[in-house]
Amino acid sequence: MPIAAALLSLSCGGERGAANAAASPASAAAGLEATAASEPDLSAVYAADAVDVALLEYAIGMPSRLPAGPTVLRLSNQGFEMHNLKLVDPASGEVLWETEADVNTGEVRLVELDLTPGSYTVVCDVAGHDSRGMLMTLTVEASPVP
Repeated sequence: MPIAAALLSLSCGGERGAANAAASPASAAAGLEATAASEPDLSAVYAADAVDVALLEYAIGMPSRLPAGPTVLRLSNQGFEMHNLKLVDPASGEVLWETEADVNTGEVRLVELDLTPGSYTVVCDVAGHDSRGMLMTLTVEASPVP
């Protein structure tokens, strides 16, 4: 299912533990896809292959480089304020994907994405959090040929 909105720009919203999915024709062109699941298995919250994304005041703790392909992000709000996450195309400003609702304090949420090679802006835009440091660049690298 294609992802709508810019690449990694947080919005006020959250999935409440379910995989996040937002669909739009524009996101298909961006090459990002999300798979929605009604409720993930609770053991998946501790999946060893998930990429940890810590949402803090006022920083996003995650790798700045990830390989292309199917990716599970484990969003964890470790701060005292609500946060969101958006992926934005830095060239156009188009939001390619965003959380459906804010991520509550202490909440852990799994998000499944199919990342395509490129450079994206990851941001939380709740109440000016982006101007306080919740903004970073994510580089998605093509998978090596075997």
